[in-house]
Amino acid sequence: MQGLQMGFVAVMVLNSAGVHAPEGLGNDSGQVGKHFMETLYWISSGLHDDPLGSHRGLPADGICWDYNAPDAIPDIVGGFRFGSAIQEADLSGPQTYATRVVSGWGRGHKRAMREQFGHALSVAAIGESLPNPKSFIDLDPTVRDAHGMPKARIHSYLDDTELSRLAFMAKKTREVIDASGAGDLFEEYGAYDAFQPTHVFGTCRMGNDPERSVVDPYGRSHRWRNLIVADASVFPSFGGGESPALTIEVLSVRAARQLADRASKGEF
Repeated sequence: MQGLQMGFVAVMVLNSAGVHAPEGLGNDSGQVGKHFMETLYWISSGLHDDPLGSHRGLPADGICWDYNAPDAIPDIVGGFRFGSAIQEADLSGPQTYATRVVSGWGRGHKRAMREQFGHALSVAAIGESLPNPKSFIDLDPTVRDAHGMPKARIHSYLDDTELSRLAFMAKKTREVIDASGAGDLFEEYGAYDAFQPTHVFGTCRMGNDPERSVVDPYGRSHRWRNLIVADASVFPSFGGGESPALTIEVLSVRAARQLADRASKGEF
């Protein structure tokens, strides 16, 4: 939902172009859609000799914060956190074991399923993404929605910093799996393989300079006084490998209080 909200705001603004706002309402700086940030992620999975019962329990029952700081990784800007990821890897039921974990066919496959079900151990890393000029959202020149409006087009690019951070994330998840005694890995995948829109940020970033941002520090458009944005699109940076939900809530409350204060003073 957070990712969808971010996309909706940028698309609505870009689709609101008119006589008084040729580039879209609130897009006087031309920054709407820019500075798009996605979620870097990596998941490594292996089979442990012990019956862990890992198909049961909470989606995430442990999180490591050791690398969740801007300077936590040597020579790489930006951090990440990692933790258990059986649910994220969708390894909580027999069907996924039968198709992704256990090989073979017939009786041998059935026997292996009984022996290995619940033995999987997955470790996931979620990392920070930083703005770069090649990651942005614009309007598709040809594809339209049911109302005839241009749909969003996502441009995603991982630069050298992102790739270095992702490689470090993969290295650490493998080390944790190996230290656990889970043996050989049977599956790995991450942002190398597919775009991840679980948590996305940017496209209407806040700032003090109207030429370099879309809204002020309270989420209010620099030009359009009654236009306020209060979701993850105002984030100027990612902030690490955590969910932005609480930060979005705080920014929304902050924007509402500022709005009420200005209204009480008759500033509109």
